[in-house]
Formats: sequence, structure tokens, C-alpha cells
Amino acid sequence: MSERDVVQAGTATATGQVEIEVVAWITKFVGGDGSTRQVYHEPLRDGDTVRKVLRRLSGRFPQLHKALWDPGTGDLAEHIEVLVNDAVLDITHTLESLLHTRDRLSLIGQYLGG
Repeated sequence: MSERDVVQAGTATATGQVEIEVVAWITKFVGGDGSTRQVYHEPLRDGDTVRKVLRRLSGRFPQLHKALWDPGTGDLAEHIEVLVNDAVLDITHTLESLLHTRDRLSLIGQYLGG
């Protein structure tokens, strides 16, 4: 699909897509086994931000939604790192950054311990 192609996603018109990669133990929240990666292609709509796209994806996976979002603040919880085009969120992008065709989000679990 070229950038100029328009696809129908439900009742909203999308103009491209964003790739979302879910890695390692985070895949358990989207039906995976926790040891590989899964890739989703989310339709991109005009005005879509990192937050909107992640909310749409997590809306389809209740366990991911619970793990990804802090219920008190509505912001990201602590244990899943979000990357936008390989840069950690808040380095070059925020939750309110607009996304563009061919952008890529990655959800990677933080590893804690010592």
C-alpha cells in the first residue's frame, strides 16, 4: 500500500498505517507465549497521536490495557517501555506526538533486578 492509498477501517477513513511491535513477555498480554514478538498494523487516521493508537490497540486486549495504562492517571504505567521509531518515549516523542505513515511503535518490557 502506498502512502496515498486510503483504506477503510470500520467507519473511519485511514490514510496509511503504523506498525506496532510487541516484544518478549509483553506478548502474553496479546495472546502470545511471552518468548517471541508479535507485529500489528494499526490504521492511521488524521490527527492520531501515540496515545490514541496505543489506546485503540490496548482496547482490543484487556490484559494489555490493564498493564499499559495507570488507572489513576490515565498515563502509561511503569513496567512497559514504549519506543517510537526506536527512540524511547519522551526522548523525541511524547504520548501527544502525532504519528505518520510508516512510524513504528514498540512495546518492550522493562527488566528489573540486580
